[in-house]
Amino acid sequence: EEARGESFAYPDQPPFPEKRLRMIDHIDLFVADGGPAELGLIRGSKRVDPSEWFFDAHFYQDPVCPGSLGLESFLQLLKVAAVKRWGGDATTALETVALDEKQGWNYRGQIIPTNQQVIVEAVVTEVDETRRLLKADGFLSVDGKIIYRMKDFSLRMKSLNNF
Repeated sequence: EEARGESFAYPDQPPFPEKRLRMIDHIDLFVADGGPAELGLIRGSKRVDPSEWFFDAHFYQDPVCPGSLGLESFLQLLKVAAVKRWGGDATTALETVALDEKQGWNYRGQIIPTNQQVIVEAVVTEVDETRRLLKADGFLSVDGKIIYRMKDFSLRMKSLNNF
């Protein structure tokens, strides 16, 4: 899959997050029909920057990246997969986690300012073309150690004109 995959900088235009909230710097691998179910495989990375805003805000004298931002990094991968599949622009709403959909995750570590690199990988497990819904499983690792496992995470794509 590596040989037929794409690699590119994380998009910086809507519907993607602006720089301050971007938890992925680069898409290291995107294969639209990759993964065990051939529904998609995507891997992204981020260099840990100890000066990022969240380290000062979370926690006092014990800085860590909030767990919710680790989950957000996974969802930001799904945003890329959805836009690659269905297109998207400033009028696109990406509902993460999709309403009325279950998901699960396990935490087994933290991202701290002295870490170097975060790698996030998602395997698309389900696609509903009618509802424009993606579901995926994946992992987040920091400096080579898996610290989060995500299961049944979902994203639904809608038009802002339909809200």
